[in-house]
Amino acid sequence: MADYHWPPANRRALIGKREKRIDGPVKSSGRAKYSYDINRPGMLWGKMATSPYARAKVTKIDTSAAEAMPGVKGVVTIVPQGQEVLWAGQEIVAVAADSEERAEAAADAIKIDYEPLPYLVADADPEHAGAQYSKQLEQRVNGNPDQGFQQAEVISEGRYGLPVITHCCLETHGQVTEWNGDDLTVWSSTQNVSGMAGEYVDGLKQQGITVAANNVHVISHYMGGGFGSKFAADTWGIACAQLSKKTGRPVKMMLERDHELMVAGARPSMHAHVKVGA
Repeated sequence: MADYHWPPANRRALIGKREKRIDGPVKSSGRAKYSYDINRPGMLWGKMATSPYARAKVTKIDTSAAEAMPGVKGVVTIVPQGQEVLWAGQEIVAVAADSEERAEAAADAIKIDYEPLPYLVADADPEHAGAQYSKQLEQRVNGNPDQGFQQAEVISEGRYGLPVITHCCLETHGQVTEWNGDDLTVWSSTQNVSGMAGEYVDGLKQQGITVAANNVHVISHYMGGGFGSKFAADTWGIACAQLSKKTGRPVKMMLERDHELMVAGARPSMHAHVKVGA
């Protein structure tokens, strides 16, 4: 058995050989069409107003100035007045306009009042977290650590942490949505083409829009990176479909880079006080 190799050398079709990528020519020539490259006739651009607070209650939303701006065709509220936002960068209102610049200006013109609320930060100690969060930070004890440390010849103790690591997809999260009667077509930057229809069915149902799963057509010919972060329709996907339904026109909504890095998937930071004995 010492001389056995798998697969046999005469059956190795790919291993050890230089093979051309099937998609190499279309990508290197710029012919490959990503979601970002899709521009439908009469298409609008979508942008969102987001929360600057990690946790807050939305006390007032005024979209009148945005709705009155030139080129603005539709506005939808994602987090209604009276509800809480639970992270910085959470999407509150989405707007669609006839140019990306006008949509961005309209999103900036939306006035949102907040009541800031206490929140827990990743490296909080119990005495800094506030009474309502202290229970979340209580330690769980297994065995007898005090006895173990008394018997240890060497003890090492310190505080350690890891930073946030983002997926940083070259093509940011987003999509183009277009309705044709009861049919919804989504050109989505996604790893989950087969499961995305159900995401839209469930997300739109929560917004009062009923669509059958077999009427949702998801297209993703090429995706500019996902790394496990592009499996859901996400808030922006549902809001984009809502805007398209409301305006009767296709809508493109791709995240800006700062928003992408803030909310579109990450490994959270971690902080811990570590004490070990040997």
